Amino acid sequence: MSRRFSRRDALRLGAMAAAAPAAASAVATAVAPAHAAGPATAAIPGGAPRPGWTSDAWEVQPFALNQVTLGDGVYKEKRDRMLDYARNYPGTGDVLAGPDRMLHLFRANAGLPAPGTWPGGWDTPNHLLRGHFSGHWMTMLAQCWAATGEELFLTKLDYLVAELAKVQDALDQRDFGRVAGRFGKAVRLSDPHPNQFVTLPPDLNAGLTDATFAAWVNPAANQTNARILTLAASSRAYLALTARVSNEVGPRFAITVDGANAEQRVDSPVQLALNTWNHVAVTLQGGTARLYVNGTEAAVNTGLTLTPAAVGATTSNWIGRSTSNDHALLNAAVDDVQLHGRALTPAEIQALTTGSVDATALRARWTFDDEGESAPDASGNGRHATIVGTGYPGYLAAFPEGQFIRIEPPMVQPNSGPNAVWAVWYTHHKIMRGLLNAYDLTGNEDALPILFRMGEWVHNRLGHLTPEGRDRMWNTYSAGEAGSMNEVMAELASHTTDSAQRERFLETAKMFTFSTLFNATIDQDDQLNGRHANQYMAPNIGYLRIFEHTGEEQYHTAARNFWGMVVPHRTFSNGGAGRSEHFRARGDITSGFTSGSDPRHAETCCAYNMLRLTRNLFFHEPEPAFMDFYEKALHNQILSSRRDVDSVTATEVTYHQNMWPGRSRRIGNTVEYSRYGGNGSCCNGTGVESHTKYQETVFFRSADAGALYLNLFVQATLTWPERGFVIAQETAFPAAGSTRLRIQAGSGPLDLKLRVPGWAKQGYTVAVNGRDQHVDATPTSYVTVSRNWQAGDVVDITMPLSFWVDKALNDKSVQSIMYGPTLMVVRDATPSYRELTFFPQLGLDGDLAAAIEPTDASMHFTTHGLLLAPYYVADAVPGQFNSFHPYVKRVEPEVVFRSQRTGVPNDAIRDQQGETFLDRVWDAAPFANHGDLVRQVEAVSQEWADAGRHTRRQRQDIIVAAARATSEL
Repeated sequence: MSRRFSRRDALRLGAMAAAAPAAASAVATAVAPAHAAGPATAAIPGGAPRPGWTSDAWEVQPFALNQVTLGDGVYKEKRDRMLDYARNYPGTGDVLAGPDRMLHLFRANAGLPAPGTWPGGWDTPNHLLRGHFSGHWMTMLAQCWAATGEELFLTKLDYLVAELAKVQDALDQRDFGRVAGRFGKAVRLSDPHPNQFVTLPPDLNAGLTDATFAAWVNPAANQTNARILTLAASSRAYLALTARVSNEVGPRFAITVDGANAEQRVDSPVQLALNTWNHVAVTLQGGTARLYVNGTEAAVNTGLTLTPAAVGATTSNWIGRSTSNDHALLNAAVDDVQLHGRALTPAEIQALTTGSVDATALRARWTFDDEGESAPDASGNGRHATIVGTGYPGYLAAFPEGQFIRIEPPMVQPNSGPNAVWAVWYTHHKIMRGLLNAYDLTGNEDALPILFRMGEWVHNRLGHLTPEGRDRMWNTYSAGEAGSMNEVMAELASHTTDSAQRERFLETAKMFTFSTLFNATIDQDDQLNGRHANQYMAPNIGYLRIFEHTGEEQYHTAARNFWGMVVPHRTFSNGGAGRSEHFRARGDITSGFTSGSDPRHAETCCAYNMLRLTRNLFFHEPEPAFMDFYEKALHNQILSSRRDVDSVTATEVTYHQNMWPGRSRRIGNTVEYSRYGGNGSCCNGTGVESHTKYQETVFFRSADAGALYLNLFVQATLTWPERGFVIAQETAFPAAGSTRLRIQAGSGPLDLKLRVPGWAKQGYTVAVNGRDQHVDATPTSYVTVSRNWQAGDVVDITMPLSFWVDKALNDKSVQSIMYGPTLMVVRDATPSYRELTFFPQLGLDGDLAAAIEPTDASMHFTTHGLLLAPYYVADAVPGQFNSFHPYVKRVEPEVVFRSQRTGVPNDAIRDQQGETFLDRVWDAAPFANHGDLVRQVEAVSQEWADAGRHTRRQRQDIIVAAARATSEL
């Protein structure tokens, strides 16, 4: 029986909002579930849901989700739509219908009854990523309960955890060993059995001119070109025995030294029967090949010119595998495979079918009667074979374990072809992460034993591989994507009381180190160009977990340096990164924006993982630049990723977000909210998480609880029982550049650390109870207000919103219009940049508002006859998809100051950073007075003249024009 927090316990803290300070400090402590000692121990007083992983190494700590309650505003609107989905999916009225869909493919994989259907998208039968969405769903439910205390979410989650335990138990009952053979035992190859193929020793063909190859085969499926036997010196020089070629051709023997087109073959018209033992043999003698099926000659070729020895020294020798990734692994049971150094007679071939073997010239024989990975050579010649693909207990997935074996050396299969593997470790991470969140956020103790068994399985699965072999996996495009497996293994280490197990889990966490990129990143060697973005983002979160456990600074350095290679060098103005899921060259933001190339920018999963990395880096180093990026990505990409419509059947979350001019979130017939299905894609999964935890970063506290950080300007109320405070943030942000903190309950000394965002260039003031405070507020910083606070105290923060531009690094003329932190898009379907001019209208404040007019709709404006709207407003009318321009083209041909023209070119002359003269002047805005502007003009014009960009006459004309503009500015 699980012990957990009750809904009553969870709601106790909510009652504090209306309680007196004394009552607030007297909240009763609920009986909490057991929690391992160590860095993750962070149960909140009062029995509230825990905030998940925390570390003693952090300077800054988070609050639990139920300690920060969202108030009215755009964040709550988006969150509430996802809560409604979580409550009601798939809309049938059955509380457990959604969980049953998430379980369907797991149950089917374990051979358990699987009623109903599956989620769809990538979570469908035979899809290589099936099961990952169920992990995200568990995290969503855990977050929903932790934030709201609604028992409905707990009911669904508890059911999922309990049923997954049954699946794990059933998978442990799999037959890992041999199966019944034609004589004795046999090896079962390919899914669902973990055994994949058999590796034979090298040079089996050495000196062979005459030979016999024979085997018993029990096919489970009609496959094309699946090999019974391969002896290969290379992909072009081999001999092979194939089980089936086509509907017309059954088994085939082929030999070649010059590729498939030069094969010398003998084809049998007789097919092998399915689910029945068939005997297949081929003899080679004097240029004649004879193919036998069940002891009877089925085909003959008298024109062979090649012998087995002619193939050369063979090193790729297998049962059940081809040298080509285009050929599926053999899906069959195999028994009594023999290699003779002579051609057996027809009578001897017939005798093989009865189990009689002539040992004369018998070179090797594998009967598979012994259990284990080794297949001893029964001929006595010591040519022992190795079975590739061992299954281990503790496995839990929606697909067979063979998928993991295929990404391991020696196979290392890509994500295409009949033996394809696609991000199996990524999928495993989502399942483990969901179970960990069920334990950490809701106290479900039934999740922990499942996780410990999964952790041991992971250790066994990777432990037999060399570091070089693991690197081959991790560097395989897409198939080697492992999510943050290092994160969950390191966190799991903190939950066990078994010291040996703790060490095993930490050792396993380090096995997910992507050495090539890891070492380069430590050395500040940027090798991200062309890499699959999300594949290399997520491990950095796990590097921080390892650092938190071990103190090994290299892991912290790698994560910190990686962040600096993405921000700002590969970041769009919405906070996203990547084109067609890949990193581009450092600083390359705009390439392909207006071409016919792939328009799929800014995969939403990337923003999700960069936010997680940024948040965790901030815990170690509370640098304001981290929070500037966090706000940018959360407020723009993540907030905009949830469509503004209600749905209980689909997540309505974007996969990509296009940066092309004039595009909408529909490309042709593909709608980004339902790309790859509305419930089954990776971004659907991260989306259900992102939109149910908006409050997690609004407030942080210092490790000693002496300071409170205000990070995000979101209407929300903090309940802090450790200090007895209830603090409400009241704001109309992002429509208004002000916010208020109201101390509703509690008293005592506290340092308020108030964030000054990078966009707050028009001033930042703080008043306490109506009295202005002296603060040194510079953009991208925190200011501190310290005092003994009392219930009723009010802190007012004013930070006027202004329009500014976010310039693309590789082309400073391509810019996004920002209003505070909000990306403002031009609503227009023109498939090329809209050209805008602003400098002639600017005043001393440098605010583009001089050329922008408000409309009657909140946060909607016009400029140059075009509508500006917030990026986060996401297609609220069903069936309609707004076209927009995230970027525009600035056209500023002449150096001018209002009506004062100079005749000096502006856009045509740029400095080494791609900035124009007027860019450099106005980047220093706001100016306190006209004299400050003129002095900036003089300084920049001197620099321009010294660099030979302007003549002395041009410099003089510019300074005179700036001086004459006094009355206009």
